[in-house]
Amino acid sequence: MSEWVLAGALGVLAGGSVLALVFGLAGPRRRERRVQQATFAPGIQIRLDKARLGVSAAGFLGRSLGMGVVFGALMALATGAWLTFFAGLAGGFAFIWARLEDRRNERLNAYHKALAAAGDTVVNSWRSKPSINRAVDGLARWGQGDVADDFGEVAMSLRTGTPLASALQRIADRRQSHVFDAFATALILATEKTSEVTEMLTRHARSTRQMSAIYEEMLDLQRGQRQDALWGVIGPWGVLLVLRLGTLFTGGLGYGTEFFGTPLGQIVAMAAALLTVVAYVSTNRTAARGMMVERVDPEHGASDGVGE
Repeated sequence: MSEWVLAGALGVLAGGSVLALVFGLAGPRRRERRVQQATFAPGIQIRLDKARLGVSAAGFLGRSLGMGVVFGALMALATGAWLTFFAGLAGGFAFIWARLEDRRNERLNAYHKALAAAGDTVVNSWRSKPSINRAVDGLARWGQGDVADDFGEVAMSLRTGTPLASALQRIADRRQSHVFDAFATALILATEKTSEVTEMLTRHARSTRQMSAIYEEMLDLQRGQRQDALWGVIGPWGVLLVLRLGTLFTGGLGYGTEFFGTPLGQIVAMAAALLTVVAYVSTNRTAARGMMVERVDPEHGASDGVGE
C-alpha cells in the first residue's frame, strides 16, 4: 500500500512539473510584460511571434500535446514505468518547437534565394533606366514568391508618397532578415548617390547571392546536427522498446525492466527520461546558434554609410 502511495505522490510531482513547464512557457518574461500588457496577447503567443514560427498558440499547444502523448506512451511502454509518460509529454513541446524552427528557416532560405534573383533584376532595370520606382515595380512584377508581394507593397507605398526607407522598414521589421536588410540598404543608397550606382548595385547583387548561399549552407549543417541529436537521444529508447516488446510478446517480462515497476525504478526511469528531453533541448539550442543574426535597420545602415 505504501508503495502505491509513494508512486501516486511521484505522479502528482511529475504532473506538477509538466504544468510548471507549460505555464512557464505561457507566462511572460519580465522584459516582455510591458509588451503583453500592450497587446493583451497570451504569453505563449508572444514567444511564438518573437521566434517567427508562424503558428497560433492553440495550434502549437494542440500539436505539442498530441506529440507529447505519443512520446510519453512509447517511453512508458519501453520501460514499464508510467512516470516516464510525463517526461515524454514535455518532450513533445521541445520536438514541435524544433520542427517549427526548421520550417521557419526553410521559408527564410527560400526568401533569400528569391532576393538573390531580385538583385539581378534591380541591376538590369537600373542599367535600362536609373529609377528606383522602376526598379521596385520590376521587383513587384518579376520577383519570385514573397519577394514580389513585398515589393508590390513597397511600390504601393511609394505611390502614396511614403519615403523609400520607411516603406522598406515595414518589410524589414516583418521579415527580420539580415539579407533583406543589406538589400534594402543598397536600394536606399541608390537613391542618394549620383555616380557609380550600377557598380554598387552589382556588388550588392553579388553579395546577396553569397549571403544566400552561406545561409543555406548553415541551414544544412544545422539540420544535420538536429537529426544527429534526435537519433542520439531517442535511439536507446527505441532499442529498449523493441527488446521489451519482444520479450512481452513471448511471455517474458522485459529483460530486467521489472525494476522500473518499483517506486525506485519509477524515479530512475523518469530521471533518465528527463535527461533525454534536456539533452535534446540543449543540442537543438546549440545547433540553432548563429542562425538568427542581429539586425541593423536599413535607415541606420544608410545614415552610417553601410555598403559604400
